[in-house]
Formats: sequence, structure tokens, C-alpha cells
Amino acid sequence: METRTVLLWTIALFVIDQIVKIIINQYFLDLRFDIIPPLFYFKPTFNYNYTWINDLFKLGGGFWIHIIFFSFGSIFFVFLYDWLKTISGDAKIINIAFIFGFAALLSVWVGTIFWKGVLDFIYLKPLFVFDLKDLYINIWVVLFLLYYLKNVKYVSSFKNKDMMKHFKNRFTSLLENYCRKKSENA
Repeated sequence: METRTVLLWTIALFVIDQIVKIIINQYFLDLRFDIIPPLFYFKPTFNYNYTWINDLFKLGGGFWIHIIFFSFGSIFFVFLYDWLKTISGDAKIINIAFIFGFAALLSVWVGTIFWKGVLDFIYLKPLFVFDLKDLYINIWVVLFLLYYLKNVKYVSSFKNKDMMKHFKNRFTSLLENYCRKKSENA
């Protein structure tokens, strides 16, 4: 799958997530109703603790802690995708998994920076309230695990040093390209 296709699908899923949240925020924030009783309910709720784990365990991690965490997580996520594509070629399941993962990442960033939290709206009684982004993350996890289980021998044949070497080469290449472009523009 071409990078352009991955990006287009990622943006499409991200836009769907954001449009749904904007509509709920504008028109349905105070509405509550059964979706599939007694399990699923429509119950819009803002989580100003940024993440489910932070909210559940009352960790108190604020805005900047989450920005730092999401920054490192996003960089690792991009490099992991690049590495898996490099070792497995054009594996369709990896591309689809990461489309959902990247869409969730975009939603996390927008929720953290612009919404100042997360607008969750589907209540799984009695556990938690979630949104499309959380669904995207779960789809990513399932597809990633399916890929890994299907390719466990192949993926585990690559040593940690091979992965780190790949990351180092990619990072060095990106840094060199950035420096070259900067010197050309100067």
C-alpha cells in the first residue's frame, strides 16, 4: 500500500472522529439514551485527565507530561511502522493496523491540544466511557497482534540490535536531509 493511501485513510478516520465529536459537543452533549441495553449507552463525557489510565488511577499527569509522553510515543510509533514495513515488505495487515493507529494518534494530539481533554460518548456499563479513537486503538492492537502471531518467527529473527540499527539509520538520514535542506535555503 502506498504511503499516500495510508495517509488518506488515516486522515479520513481522523476526520470522522473529529466530526462526530464536534456534532456531539454542539448538539447532543446533554443527551443520554440506550444504544444496546444493558451494555452500551450514549453518555457524552469530557475526560480532562487526557487518558483513561490517568483518569482511572488518578495519576495527576498534567498537560505537559502528556505532551512529552505522546511525543515520544508518536516517534516510536512511526519508527515501529517504518521498521515493520522494512522487514515485511508491503504487508497489508500492517498498513491497515497502522492506519487505525495513526488516526488514533492524530485524535490524541487534537484532543490534548485543542479540546483540552477527550470527549468520550459511548458508555460500556459499568466499565468506562470511550470514543472512536479508543475503538481505533483497539483495532490497531488486534491487527498488530494478528500480524505478529502470523509472523512471529520472521519478526523474532531480527535482533534488538538490528531494530536499533534501523532506527539509528533512519534518524540519521532524516537529520542529514534536514541539515542539507536548511543549508540549501540559507
